[in-house]
Amino acid sequence: MNKKVLLGVAAFCTMGLSAGAWAADAATADEVVAKVKEAAAAVKAGGDAALASFDDPKGKWAWKDTYVFVMDCASGAMKAHPSPTVKGMKLTDLKDKATGKEFGTALCDAGKKANGGWVEYMWTKPGAEGNHRKVAYVLSAGKYEVAAGVYDDKVTAKELEAKTAK
Repeated sequence: MNKKVLLGVAAFCTMGLSAGAWAADAATADEVVAKVKEAAAAVKAGGDAALASFDDPKGKWAWKDTYVFVMDCASGAMKAHPSPTVKGMKLTDLKDKATGKEFGTALCDAGKKANGGWVEYMWTKPGAEGNHRKVAYVLSAGKYEVAAGVYDDKVTAKELEAKTAK
């Protein structure tokens, strides 16, 4: 009987540690803001030559469960993205995976705000099945808009706007 209890406790602890490790693999809103600001500076400094580095799904701009992407809102196209399917897409073809509502325009509008902005939508999550709620931070980078997001079912764009309104 004691062996069964001990094995049960050990299994429970292992599951708890695994869940904690998984949670550590989720990007935070603060990380997203910092990475987007760093990426925007790189795009401003490097121009078109800097864009290729954002296409690498194992590169500097992809981390934990998210990635940075670059949009050209003037031409309405996705300029850089780690998914070859999304790179080059018309921004008006970006559709919420649950509602079908277009959100490319909202991403561009958020990037026009002085300190950037946040947009909520359902999207595929790297390494996970199905569609997940994503809240993306968008910031202007000269002639482009740079963005990345957190996959989170609880936090809202409105809450995150307060973080970046400064």
